[in-house]
Amino acid sequence: MAYYGVGLPTAIQELVFRFRNHVCKANPYCTLSRLKTIFQQNDKNGNGKLNLEELDNLLKSVGMFLKIVELQALLKYFDKDKDGFLSFKEFLTFIREEMNERRKAMVLKVYESQQNTKITSDYLRQIYKIDNLTDGMKTFIDNICVGEELSYEQFLEFHEELSLNIASDETFTSILSKAWNIDEKQEDTAFQEYLQNSLNQIKERVIARAGGQTFVINVFKEFDTNKSKDLSISEFIFLLKKLELDWNKAVINRVYRIMDQNNSGSIEEQEFCKFFNK
Repeated sequence: MAYYGVGLPTAIQELVFRFRNHVCKANPYCTLSRLKTIFQQNDKNGNGKLNLEELDNLLKSVGMFLKIVELQALLKYFDKDKDGFLSFKEFLTFIREEMNERRKAMVLKVYESQQNTKITSDYLRQIYKIDNLTDGMKTFIDNICVGEELSYEQFLEFHEELSLNIASDETFTSILSKAWNIDEKQEDTAFQEYLQNSLNQIKERVIARAGGQTFVINVFKEFDTNKSKDLSISEFIFLLKKLELDWNKAVINRVYRIMDQNNSGSIEEQEFCKFFNK
């Protein structure tokens, strides 16, 4: 039986298929929050990654026992950044295929169209009708605090649950289009103009606060309050407040994602400096 390293083998595909079946059998409602719990339970040192032993323990916890060569093959194949570990994002590719770019673009378009609306769990229930929700979507909604406004990441996660149950891109985009009254192909020129103005504003004000492009790293360090060498969304919003930039949530989210060039979920020091020195 050939394993990873000798061309992409059917053996790897078989292992992935078996793994997905085992996890879903042990956890009928495989929501992202549930998968994250499974991952964290086996991430014994809490570094956000699984080593070979931790991956083995996770597999055994769902009744899957592999040979060492099979474990090594799986880890090597899904370890996209080649650091020798399995991150949560890499782990997710075990379970489910990622939502494609067309679907993600539609979800983002919907979210940005609701810039003046507070999207809560109750609001989602109204939009999609509770009887039409999948078990995964219901579980997701039940875990959101009543009245809490969803971030873009939560909004995307909710629609990833929906996406799992819809094979056709046309059907997926049509459902969102009808539910939110949004045309997939229509460009929101007003939003794009607002976004461009916002990008210009933050560049001007950060550079002014730093005393020049050369010193923007000092602004980064000022707002990297936990010294993690990246800016979380809360630290970024605090920066905007200090710069007296009163943006709506859609623009905050879009600018944050533009600056987070490697899609890690935070703005790293190098990304921050690169953005302001373009």
